[in-house]
Amino acid sequence: MSAAAPKGHVQIKDVSVRFGSKGRMTEAASRVSLEVKPGEFVSIIGPSGCGKSTLLNIVAGFIKPSEGKALLDGRPIGGPGADRGVVFQQYSLFPWMTVRKNVEFGLKMKGLGQNQREAAARSLLGMAGLLAFENHYPDQLSGGMKQRVGIVRALATSPQVMLMDEPFGALDSQTRTVMQEILTNMWQQLQLSVLFITHDIEEAIFLSEKVYVMTARPGRIKAEIPIPLPRPRTPEMTASPTFQALVRQLKALIREESLAAMGGELSSGGLQGIDHQFSHDGMNALI
Repeated sequence: MSAAAPKGHVQIKDVSVRFGSKGRMTEAASRVSLEVKPGEFVSIIGPSGCGKSTLLNIVAGFIKPSEGKALLDGRPIGGPGADRGVVFQQYSLFPWMTVRKNVEFGLKMKGLGQNQREAAARSLLGMAGLLAFENHYPDQLSGGMKQRVGIVRALATSPQVMLMDEPFGALDSQTRTVMQEILTNMWQQLQLSVLFITHDIEEAIFLSEKVYVMTARPGRIKAEIPIPLPRPRTPEMTASPTFQALVRQLKALIREESLAAMGGELSSGGLQGIDHQFSHDGMNALI
Protein backbone atom coordinates (compact mmCIF):
# COMPACT_ATOMS: atom_id res chain seq x y z
CA MET A 1 0.00 0.00 0.00
CA SER A 2 1.21 3.49 -0.82
CA ALA A 3 1.59 5.97 2.04
CA ALA A 4 -1.23 8.48 2.53
CA ALA A 5 -0.57 11.91 1.03
CA PRO A 6 0.59 14.51 3.58
CA LYS A 7 -2.21 16.69 4.94
CA GLY A 8 -2.36 20.45 5.32
CA HIS A 9 -1.92 21.61 1.72
CA VAL A 10 -3.43 25.11 1.39
CA GLN A 11 -3.99 26.71 -2.02
CA ILE A 12 -5.43 30.13 -2.73
CA LYS A 13 -6.10 30.48 -6.45
CA ASP A 14 -6.88 33.81 -8.17
CA VAL A 15 -8.84 35.04 -5.15
CA SER A 16 -10.44 38.48 -5.17
CA VAL A 17 -12.46 39.89 -2.28
CA ARG A 18 -14.86 42.81 -2.38
CA PHE A 19 -16.86 44.24 0.50
CA GLY A 20 -19.82 46.63 0.55
CA SER A 21 -22.80 47.26 -1.65
CA LYS A 22 -23.16 48.53 -5.21
CA GLY A 23 -21.70 51.99 -5.59
CA ARG A 24 -19.71 51.71 -2.34
CA MET A 25 -17.61 48.63 -3.07
CA THR A 26 -14.14 48.16 -1.55
CA GLU A 27 -11.75 45.69 -3.14
CA ALA A 28 -9.64 44.19 -0.35
CA ALA A 29 -7.66 41.70 -2.45
CA SER A 30 -7.26 41.16 -6.18
CA ARG A 31 -6.36 37.91 -7.97
CA VAL A 32 -4.19 36.54 -5.15
CA SER A 33 -2.59 33.14 -5.54
CA LEU A 34 -0.40 31.54 -2.88
CA GLU A 35 0.38 28.13 -1.44
CA VAL A 36 1.28 26.52 1.87
CA LYS A 37 2.68 23.04 1.29
CA PRO A 38 2.12 20.29 3.88
CA GLY A 39 4.26 20.99 6.95
CA GLU A 40 5.42 24.37 5.64
CA PHE A 41 5.58 27.60 7.67
CA VAL A 42 4.54 30.55 5.49
CA SER A 43 4.15 34.20 6.47
CA ILE A 44 2.34 37.08 4.76
CA ILE A 45 3.46 40.66 5.28
CA GLY A 46 2.30 43.92 3.74
CA PRO A 47 1.06 47.42 4.56
CA SER A 48 -2.01 47.89 6.75
CA GLY A 49 -5.26 47.25 4.91
CA CYS A 50 -3.71 45.12 2.16
CA GLY A 51 -5.94 42.10 2.80
CA LYS A 52 -3.61 39.84 4.80
CA SER A 53 -6.20 39.02 7.47
CA THR A 54 -8.90 38.71 4.81
CA LEU A 55 -6.95 35.90 3.14
CA LEU A 56 -6.44 34.12 6.46
CA ASN A 57 -10.17 34.39 7.19
CA ILE A 58 -10.92 32.81 3.81
CA VAL A 59 -8.72 29.82 4.66
CA ALA A 60 -10.37 29.67 8.10
CA GLY A 61 -13.76 29.51 6.34
CA PHE A 62 -15.10 32.67 8.00
CA ILE A 63 -15.62 34.53 4.72
CA LYS A 64 -15.94 33.49 1.08
CA PRO A 65 -13.99 34.98 -1.82
CA SER A 66 -15.83 37.10 -4.38
CA GLU A 67 -13.86 35.34 -7.09
CA GLY A 68 -11.38 32.46 -7.20
CA LYS A 69 -11.16 29.59 -4.75
CA ALA A 70 -9.44 28.38 -1.60
CA LEU A 71 -8.58 24.70 -1.24
CA LEU A 72 -7.42 22.50 1.62
CA ASP A 73 -5.94 19.21 0.45
CA GLY A 74 -7.60 19.71 -2.92
CA ARG A 75 -11.11 20.29 -1.52
CA PRO A 76 -12.90 23.65 -1.56
CA ILE A 77 -13.09 25.37 1.82
CA GLY A 78 -16.76 25.84 2.58
CA GLY A 79 -16.66 26.96 6.20
CA PRO A 80 -14.81 26.60 9.51
CA GLY A 81 -13.60 23.14 10.50
CA ALA A 82 -11.59 21.26 13.13
CA ASP A 83 -8.89 20.64 10.49
CA ARG A 84 -7.86 24.31 10.93
CA GLY A 85 -6.83 25.92 14.20
CA VAL A 86 -7.04 29.72 14.45
CA VAL A 87 -5.14 32.04 16.82
CA PHE A 88 -5.76 35.79 16.88
CA GLN A 89 -3.92 38.63 18.62
CA GLN A 90 -6.65 38.90 21.25
CA TYR A 91 -6.63 36.29 23.98
CA SER A 92 -9.80 34.25 23.51
CA LEU A 93 -9.72 32.13 26.65
CA PHE A 94 -12.68 31.33 28.87
CA PRO A 95 -11.93 33.24 32.10
CA TRP A 96 -14.04 30.91 34.24
CA MET A 97 -12.07 27.81 33.18
CA THR A 98 -8.63 26.73 34.32
CA VAL A 99 -5.78 26.54 31.83
CA ARG A 100 -6.24 22.79 31.39
CA LYS A 101 -10.02 23.03 31.04
CA ASN A 102 -9.55 25.69 28.35
CA VAL A 103 -7.30 23.31 26.42
CA GLU A 104 -9.70 20.41 26.94
CA PHE A 105 -12.73 22.35 25.67
CA GLY A 106 -12.39 21.47 21.99
CA LEU A 107 -11.67 17.83 22.85
CA LYS A 108 -14.83 17.70 24.95
CA MET A 109 -16.81 19.03 21.98
CA LYS A 110 -15.36 16.18 19.90
CA GLY A 111 -16.68 13.67 22.42
CA LEU A 112 -13.41 12.50 23.98
CA GLY A 113 -13.62 11.03 27.48
CA GLN A 114 -12.20 12.82 30.50
CA ASN A 115 -9.04 10.71 30.77
CA GLN A 116 -8.21 11.18 27.07
CA ARG A 117 -8.86 14.92 27.29
CA GLU A 118 -6.69 15.33 30.34
CA ALA A 119 -3.81 13.30 28.90
CA ALA A 120 -3.83 15.21 25.60
CA ALA A 121 -4.08 18.60 27.31
CA ARG A 122 -1.29 17.86 29.78
CA SER A 123 0.99 16.61 26.98
CA LEU A 124 0.56 19.83 24.99
CA LEU A 125 0.86 22.05 28.05
CA GLY A 126 4.12 20.29 28.86
CA MET A 127 5.39 20.95 25.34
CA ALA A 128 4.61 24.67 25.82
CA GLY A 129 6.18 24.85 29.28
CA LEU A 130 2.81 25.43 30.98
CA LEU A 131 2.14 22.20 32.85
CA ALA A 132 2.89 23.83 36.21
CA PHE A 133 0.06 26.30 35.52
CA GLU A 134 -2.62 23.81 34.44
CA ASN A 135 -4.88 24.68 37.39
CA HIS A 136 -4.43 28.47 37.14
CA TYR A 137 -7.07 30.76 35.67
CA PRO A 138 -6.35 33.10 32.73
CA ASP A 139 -6.34 36.26 34.85
CA GLN A 140 -3.45 34.77 36.84
CA LEU A 141 -1.24 34.54 33.73
CA SER A 142 0.99 36.97 31.87
CA GLY A 143 0.14 38.00 28.30
CA GLY A 144 2.70 35.63 26.83
CA MET A 145 1.40 32.73 28.90
CA LYS A 146 -2.20 33.45 27.86
CA GLN A 147 -1.19 33.37 24.23
CA ARG A 148 0.67 30.09 24.75
CA VAL A 149 -2.53 28.64 26.22
CA GLY A 150 -4.44 29.93 23.19
CA ILE A 151 -2.00 28.23 20.82
CA VAL A 152 -2.13 24.98 22.78
CA ARG A 153 -5.94 25.07 22.78
CA ALA A 154 -5.94 25.50 18.99
CA LEU A 155 -3.53 22.57 18.67
CA ALA A 156 -5.48 20.27 20.97
CA THR A 157 -7.95 19.12 18.30
CA SER A 158 -5.05 18.03 16.01
CA PRO A 159 -5.62 20.47 13.14
CA GLN A 160 -3.76 20.02 9.87
CA VAL A 161 -3.23 23.78 9.49
CA MET A 162 -2.61 26.55 12.01
CA LEU A 163 -3.81 30.02 11.01
CA MET A 164 -2.24 32.79 13.07
CA ASP A 165 -3.15 36.47 12.77
CA GLU A 166 -0.61 38.72 14.56
CA PRO A 167 -0.58 36.36 17.57
CA PHE A 168 2.37 38.09 19.23
CA GLY A 169 1.49 41.67 18.28
CA ALA A 170 0.48 42.73 21.80
CA LEU A 171 3.57 41.29 23.52
CA ASP A 172 6.73 43.09 24.56
CA SER A 173 9.89 42.49 22.53
CA GLN A 174 11.53 39.99 24.89
CA THR A 175 8.37 37.92 25.38
CA ARG A 176 7.78 37.97 21.63
CA THR A 177 11.24 36.52 20.97
CA VAL A 178 10.64 33.70 23.45
CA MET A 179 7.21 33.00 21.94
CA GLN A 180 8.72 32.74 18.46
CA GLU A 181 11.16 30.08 19.69
CA ILE A 182 8.40 28.16 21.47
CA LEU A 183 6.21 28.26 18.37
CA THR A 184 8.94 27.02 16.04
CA ASN A 185 9.78 24.19 18.45
CA MET A 186 6.13 23.09 18.63
CA TRP A 187 5.71 23.41 14.86
CA GLN A 188 8.74 21.21 14.23
CA GLN A 189 7.54 18.56 16.67
CA LEU A 190 3.95 18.48 15.37
CA GLN A 191 4.79 18.98 11.65
CA LEU A 192 1.84 21.25 10.95
CA SER A 193 1.25 23.65 8.10
CA VAL A 194 1.21 27.26 9.33
CA LEU A 195 -0.09 30.42 7.66
CA PHE A 196 1.13 33.37 9.73
CA ILE A 197 0.16 37.05 9.42
CA THR A 198 2.52 39.69 10.82
CA HIS A 199 3.67 43.29 10.40
CA ASP A 200 7.08 42.40 11.84
CA ILE A 201 9.63 41.70 9.11
CA GLU A 202 12.20 40.08 11.40
CA GLU A 203 9.52 37.84 12.89
CA ALA A 204 8.44 36.70 9.42
CA ILE A 205 12.02 35.85 8.47
CA PHE A 206 12.80 34.08 11.75
CA LEU A 207 9.74 31.85 11.62
CA SER A 208 9.21 31.06 7.96
CA GLU A 209 10.31 28.93 5.06
CA LYS A 210 8.70 31.42 2.70
CA VAL A 211 7.36 34.98 2.96
CA TYR A 212 4.74 36.48 0.67
CA VAL A 213 4.81 40.28 0.34
CA MET A 214 1.52 41.97 -0.54
CA THR A 215 0.93 45.27 -2.29
CA ALA A 216 -1.14 48.16 -0.98
CA ARG A 217 -4.91 47.70 -1.33
CA PRO A 218 -6.26 46.06 -3.31
CA GLY A 219 -3.78 43.48 -2.12
CA ARG A 220 -1.89 41.45 -4.68
CA ILE A 221 1.20 39.28 -4.31
CA LYS A 222 4.18 41.54 -4.93
CA ALA A 223 6.92 38.99 -4.18
CA GLU A 224 7.49 35.45 -2.91
CA ILE A 225 10.72 35.31 -0.90
CA PRO A 226 12.25 31.96 0.15
CA ILE A 227 14.05 32.00 3.52
CA PRO A 228 17.22 29.89 3.19
CA LEU A 229 18.06 29.76 6.91
CA PRO A 230 18.81 26.40 8.56
CA ARG A 231 16.72 24.89 11.37
CA PRO A 232 16.60 25.12 14.29
CA ARG A 233 16.50 28.91 14.29
CA THR A 234 18.19 30.76 17.15
CA PRO A 235 18.12 34.45 18.19
CA GLU A 236 21.83 34.70 17.33
CA MET A 237 20.90 34.05 13.68
CA THR A 238 19.29 37.48 13.43
CA ALA A 239 22.76 39.08 13.35
CA SER A 240 23.97 36.95 10.41
CA PRO A 241 24.65 38.57 7.01
CA THR A 242 22.00 36.37 5.35
CA PHE A 243 19.33 37.40 7.86
CA GLN A 244 20.19 41.09 7.60
CA ALA A 245 20.19 40.95 3.79
CA LEU A 246 16.67 39.49 3.91
CA VAL A 247 15.58 42.26 6.29
CA ARG A 248 16.85 44.92 3.88
CA GLN A 249 15.18 43.23 0.90
CA LEU A 250 11.80 42.95 2.62
CA LYS A 251 11.96 46.46 4.11
CA ALA A 252 12.55 47.89 0.65
CA LEU A 253 9.55 46.01 -0.76
CA ILE A 254 7.27 47.04 2.11
CA ARG A 255 8.46 50.65 2.02
CA GLU A 256 7.34 50.98 -1.59
CA GLU A 257 3.88 49.68 -0.73
CA SER A 258 3.54 51.70 2.49
CA LEU A 259 4.32 54.86 0.55
CA ALA A 260 1.85 53.87 -2.15
CA ALA A 261 -0.84 53.20 0.48
CA MET A 262 -0.25 56.53 2.20
CA GLY A 263 -0.17 58.36 -1.11
CA GLY A 264 -3.55 56.93 -2.06
CA GLU A 265 -5.08 57.84 1.31
CA LEU A 266 -3.75 61.39 1.21
CA SER A 267 -4.80 61.89 -2.39
CA SER A 268 -8.32 60.73 -1.59
CA GLY A 269 -8.37 63.39 1.13
CA GLY A 270 -7.66 66.12 -1.39
CA LEU A 271 -3.88 66.45 -0.92
CA GLN A 272 -1.59 66.46 -3.91
CA GLY A 273 1.22 64.24 -2.67
CA ILE A 274 3.37 63.14 0.18
CA ASP A 275 6.90 63.78 1.32
CA HIS A 276 8.97 60.69 0.55
CA GLN A 277 11.77 61.66 2.93
CA PHE A 278 10.85 59.35 5.81
CA SER A 279 13.28 58.92 8.66
CA HIS A 280 14.51 55.42 9.46
CA ASP A 281 12.42 55.37 12.66
CA GLY A 282 9.37 56.59 10.78
CA MET A 283 9.71 53.82 8.25
CA ASN A 284 9.97 51.22 11.01
CA ALA A 285 6.73 52.54 12.44
CA LEU A 286 5.05 51.95 9.09
CA ILE A 287 6.08 48.34 8.88
